[in-house]
Amino acid sequence: MPRSWWRLGLLLAVAAAVLLFAVGRGDVVAAVALGALILLTGRAVFRGYSVTKGPTGPPVDVQEEGTLLVFACETCGEQLVLLRRGTDAPPRHCAEKMVLRRIPVERRADPRFN
Repeated sequence: MPRSWWRLGLLLAVAAAVLLFAVGRGDVVAAVALGALILLTGRAVFRGYSVTKGPTGPPVDVQEEGTLLVFACETCGEQLVLLRRGTDAPPRHCAEKMVLRRIPVERRADPRFN
């Protein structure tokens, strides 16, 4: 939309607000202004939630001999097995950072599992 249309719309809104104040309906103007303020604040807050931080580098396989890397949520007990790492930051669950645990695993003699 061209800038002149925005200016015209703003001028009309101010004229309508002055007219409503003159007629004694200032509460309508206050309600509309408060609603616009709440709408703009909500949009700004939720826009911040939609921005995610991507990986800091290319995904790397994480295989430690005889160890299984598991991220665990200490709040609810959720566990995630880490196979590839894309960032050094731990994932979040229940609004808390998960804890990295190294769980020892025994090697199997069956070659199908190697």
